[in-house]
Amino acid sequence: MTVRSPKRRRLVRALGTFACAACGTSSLFAQSKSPRRTPKILHVMSFDSPWRWTDGQFAGFKDGLGEPGAEYRVFQMDVKRNSSREAKERMGREARTLIDSWKPDLVYTSDDDAQDYVTRHYANTPLPFVFSGVNKHPGEHGLEGASNVTGVLEHEHFVESIRLLQSLVPTVHRIAVISDTGPHWTPVIARIRSAMDRLPGVSLVAVDQFKTFAAYQRRMNEYPQMADGVVHLGIFALTGADGANVPYQQVQQWVVEHSRLPDVSFWIDRIHFGTLASVTVSEREQGVAAGRLARAILVDGRAPASLRILPTVKGSPAVNLARAQRLGVSVKSTLLLSVDVVKSFEWQKTVR
Repeated sequence: MTVRSPKRRRLVRALGTFACAACGTSSLFAQSKSPRRTPKILHVMSFDSPWRWTDGQFAGFKDGLGEPGAEYRVFQMDVKRNSSREAKERMGREARTLIDSWKPDLVYTSDDDAQDYVTRHYANTPLPFVFSGVNKHPGEHGLEGASNVTGVLEHEHFVESIRLLQSLVPTVHRIAVISDTGPHWTPVIARIRSAMDRLPGVSLVAVDQFKTFAAYQRRMNEYPQMADGVVHLGIFALTGADGANVPYQQVQQWVVEHSRLPDVSFWIDRIHFGTLASVTVSEREQGVAAGRLARAILVDGRAPASLRILPTVKGSPAVNLARAQRLGVSVKSTLLLSVDVVKSFEWQKTVR
């Protein structure tokens, strides 16, 4: 038996109490006798809801966090409509005002604009941020090495999408890439260029970015003379004659009705609105991965900077059967069994 003096026993108890207190502050939900506190989480969307991409990320985030009692608020920047720099800055200020007044335990930001106009203003502060759906390198958003920020990158499945397109149309060898002028498409285009050596026999014949829908239409009409297939990137910020953004559903409907070239993009929403094929970036996987990072911070007490920023790797092949029929493309039954099949055009149902 070890006999301790009263002074030594008091010292041991004090050290034990200090150690427990240090452990208890390591996470929001540390185990204790008192009920654990419900976390407050603010989700700042670059885009808007309802929309398959943003809603899928948010649903995945909730599942990844695994805290059904969490209290959520959502702020929509809606950059499809608020596409000018001035409008984005205004929406960013509104989001930051909400953060400062509501005081969430964690902010979940989706897609690139939210990083530029919200997250970067809080870099290296105590408030943790987790992002998803980000195309740019974090350093381009001023977030590289930020102690309170981690997240999930969005890397498109370009090579896999072109191979899927070739399985549908083997004569596709010359690819054109077309987009609006959104700055977050610059790294995507760079990744496409660097991946071309993985597609022997395929050449990149054009990479075009336009501000207006009219210029986009003219170039699409020129592509049959130079290309066998098209990659569609940004289509949200194409302006019409009135200077307002043309709804992307109208852009896709025009392509279906006027272009005979087989095409790909990288998101399931585009397939529903008429793009022929894609190995899509999973919005759910983006959100789930971000939710797990948030859980590591709030529940496990991990520092955001200790959690690696990585892209999700799972892609989901999809084909629009209605578009294939319009193009006279025969889809093998074996392929239909292995892809997500969309049988109609979403723009025939509703235009938002």
